[in-house]
Amino acid sequence: MERPTNHIHLVKRIDKILRLLFFIGVLIILFLLFNYPSLILTFVILGIILCLGFYIPRHIGWETREKRALRAKTKELEKWGFASRDREGPWINYIDYPLVYETSLSLNKYFYSDWLVIHNGLIIVNPGHNTLVRETKTVSYQLEAPRTYAWDGCTPKRLFYWIALIGTPDWWHKEHAINMLTPQGIRVEKTVFWQIALHASLIHDALYQYLDSIPLAKQEVDELFYQMLVAAKLPKSIADFYLFAVTTFGAKDVLAHDPKENSPYSCDTFSSLIK
Repeated sequence: MERPTNHIHLVKRIDKILRLLFFIGVLIILFLLFNYPSLILTFVILGIILCLGFYIPRHIGWETREKRALRAKTKELEKWGFASRDREGPWINYIDYPLVYETSLSLNKYFYSDWLVIHNGLIIVNPGHNTLVRETKTVSYQLEAPRTYAWDGCTPKRLFYWIALIGTPDWWHKEHAINMLTPQGIRVEKTVFWQIALHASLIHDALYQYLDSIPLAKQEVDELFYQMLVAAKLPKSIADFYLFAVTTFGAKDVLAHDPKENSPYSCDTFSSLIK
């Protein structure tokens, strides 16, 4: 069965964070109005500086970014019948190889796209260039032709006047053992020196990118994110808060218990990786 075609939604220029800043500013001004009216002008000026600090880096170049995103999403929709969801950035982390994560959550689950593969127990991010044949309902990936996948770590993050990056921390650096695919399709272990939450945020971001199309429910994806944070030795209290944040505020346009059907396509590229 063909999965239903979804609509293309682009990231909004005035996002929730800017609305929240404005709302908090209004509350502060109302408080000062009744208690310290002489301070109103000072706080209005500070509020304008603060809001512009987050808005200007987002605004300049917005039209170009929006056109590029629309072209990419339209191309993806025409090819696969679905398009990835909004991804805001800024893109400060990247991988230039296919990263593999094994989990029982994806057993007997199949999904294929330009940037994410779910293949019977495996989650593969940045699988490489691919060829899709509609007549035979097959897809193959060229692992020898790698691409670059970028993500922002734990969300949200925002540039402040281009001089600072402010947002959810990914915490301290440590060595992580991850799995990647060689151009020959062999799974090997790779040691990276990443911030402690980056591995979990990479898998979570890639799954969220296609959350309204994959055969996994939002609740399952958020729980996997939490398990990976704990496994990476992030303090449980922080991991608990991050889980609360993604379950409460993340992907509000997607139902928590609504996994989609498996992909109608078959793929032999990754079959040899199944143990």
